[in-house]
Amino acid sequence: MLRTSLMHGVQASHLRRINERAVLEHLRTGAFTAPELADRTGLSKPTIGTALRTLQSADLVRDRGFRVGRSGQAPVEWGINETAGFVLAVDVGTQWVRLKLGNLAGETVAARRAGSGSATAASILAALDRSLAELLAEAGVARSAIVFTVVGSPGVVDPVTGSINHASNLPGWDDPSTLGELRARLGDRCVIMKDVYLSALGETARRGGPAAEFVLFSIGRGVGSAVVHEGRPLTGARGAAGEIAFLPMTSGTAGGAPSVRGSFEEATSADAMLERAAELGGAFSTVEELVDAWEAGDGTAEAVMQREVELTTYALSALVVVVDPPLVVLAGSVGLRGGARFATAVRQALGRVLPFGLPAVEPSLAGEDATLDGALDRALDLGWARLLDVL
Repeated sequence: MLRTSLMHGVQASHLRRINERAVLEHLRTGAFTAPELADRTGLSKPTIGTALRTLQSADLVRDRGFRVGRSGQAPVEWGINETAGFVLAVDVGTQWVRLKLGNLAGETVAARRAGSGSATAASILAALDRSLAELLAEAGVARSAIVFTVVGSPGVVDPVTGSINHASNLPGWDDPSTLGELRARLGDRCVIMKDVYLSALGETARRGGPAAEFVLFSIGRGVGSAVVHEGRPLTGARGAAGEIAFLPMTSGTAGGAPSVRGSFEEATSADAMLERAAELGGAFSTVEELVDAWEAGDGTAEAVMQREVELTTYALSALVVVVDPPLVVLAGSVGLRGGARFATAVRQALGRVLPFGLPAVEPSLAGEDATLDGALDRALDLGWARLLDVL
């Protein structure tokens, strides 16, 4: 009898949790009255009332007052308490760190970008310390108020262990001690994700949400890709899906061990473009300068960009014949700065090598904020899940 009572208690507690989640998920999309929540969730009005009282006592929702403008008794409108906690997004680059702090409504409260001065793990961690302290001071938020943090990282992030590998452009970042340093700073309520996957999530928000289907192809200091299906990037069994940097540039198996950086990245990255331009007599210090010269009709820049189109087409042709996506999104400093002209050239080149219908090819809509936006959205979902778990 005691065992049966305990089982009923557990089941009832589980059912209450499900009801509270359902109410909260609807309130995250806007403010509603209790009758509206009952209509939307299919739950009874007493059940809605119980859920709202529990969520209010946990400080997760609040009474927003009476809804005016209707005849009869004005109903109370409910909404989330967006200041019950905060979420943090971190985007790690090779020479900078970007942070964005959001409230529980997903609104940006404060943002920071800080250069590290050098491409080393120690410099990045120091920049993170400075930026986080400044960010929290500006927002007037205590570290303890951050309910979840998502870090976008270069390299391959193992989905099980969270370890970082193949971050060749940032020396020391894939050392196991770096993960410990991050955990010490950001706590256990933190996950680390591959930056290109987060960029794909940021782009998804601009392109249909859960219905989005596209391939993201990013070219900058590093090179990466992500296949997005039903609004989510496919990460693979070991978190290495989309590691296009390691696409072989020669046929056969000869040639020894694979490049640490990846042979395709070595040939295609922004660094490689600038080196190629220098070999041809050009003097460009950034990809932006190179693309501007291309737009102005500079012959050296034209040759470099044409080669970049060919290399991009080579990699995309492999993705297109396997995935057959409706859309290819070009991101990273090359994809963004190259804009519509670069995208058009790539699509035309694909048409010359593939015999069937082609995907649309467009520059990213999310731009350079894609990784941060994706990280903030993911932190928001994980933060709300954690808050519900501790009710």
